[in-house]
Order: sequence, then C-alpha cells, then structure tokens
Amino acid sequence: MPSITHFEIYKPAEPCSYTGEKLREIMDKVISETLTPDGKELNLKGYCVGPNGMTIICRDERVAKVRRFNCGGNRIGNEGVKLLAESELFSKVNWLELGGNDIGPEGLRALVNSKTLKKVKSLNLYRNCIKDEGAIIFANENQLEKVEDLDLAQNEIGDDGILALSQSKKLPELVSIALDNNFSSAEGKEEAKLGPNFKKLQSLNL
Repeated sequence: MPSITHFEIYKPAEPCSYTGEKLREIMDKVISETLTPDGKELNLKGYCVGPNGMTIICRDERVAKVRRFNCGGNRIGNEGVKLLAESELFSKVNWLELGGNDIGPEGLRALVNSKTLKKVKSLNLYRNCIKDEGAIIFANENQLEKVEDLDLAQNEIGDDGILALSQSKKLPELVSIALDNNFSSAEGKEEAKLGPNFKKLQSLNL
C-alpha cells in the first residue's frame, strides 16, 4: 500500500479522465495556475493530467519558455511521455521531473531519443516501470547527452540493467545517478561500481 505521502501528491480533482472541451478548460486553468509569471517554470506535480492532458499541454504556446518542468505524479504513461518527447515547445527544458508516471521501456525509448529535449541536464524518472529492458535502451540509445543528474530509483531494474548503464558511453556528462530500491543483487551492484561510466561519478547511489 502506498505511503500517505504518495497519496498527497495527487490533487483531489484528477483531470485524467476528462476529454474534449472539459479537458481543454481544465488544462487551461492548470497551466494558468502552475506556470510562473516569467514562463520559465511549470509545476504540475500531482495533478494527474494523464495522457489526455498532455495532448493539450504539449500544444500550448505558453509553455515555450519553460526551463524547469515538474511533471511528477501525473500518470502520463508511455503515450504522454511520447507527446512530451515530440513537442518542440519544450525545447528549452533543462530540468525535467517525470517520477510516478507509469513510464515503461517503450516510453523511455521515445524520451531518450527525443530531438527536442536535448538541453536536459537533470532527469528524474523515479518510481516508474522502466525495468532492465528500459535501462538497456537508455544505455545503448540515449541521445540526451547533456544529462548530468539522473534518478532511476524504484524502476524494477535488475543486474542486466545496471550493468548496461555502468558500461554506457551514451551519458558523457553524467555526474550523479540514483539506482536505489531496484531489483539488482549485491554482486551486480559491486560489478556495476567498476564500470567506466560509474567509476567517474561524483555520486553513485545503488
């Protein structure tokens, strides 16, 4: 059972299920309330906008200046993260929070191959379901080469996934990675610590 803090990140009215004009009205209001006056920060944490909400947000010109985007706890799924990865309006984002969004390997692939999120330096994907498959995709296909700080905690990643990440040459700027609360073994963690991509880090949390 989720802890009380996980429940609290969701607002009482969850627009996930809305469609059409009602959805547009709610998303317009959500953006108005959560976008900072300078347009550089959008904090949607826990609004549960879902993939439907992302279809509206990713087309709203007001987000074109956003540098910091907190989209944690929104259940956007693979469909929603694909919309984000393809939206040119988010091309200035350098800090991206996607924790608690039901993102699997397919969504992860769309994210790391995004042509518009190239400026992202801090990427938080905690509490999704990336698994070994997604971690290996990340290790082999990542195009977000400016990423310095990466959080993949609570993603059901086992030894194959963390070893692939520890050997990856696709994260040249990586300084810090969090991989705690995953499914890797003690032996796998020890081996991963020796990988060239992890040996160089300032912070390694396994």
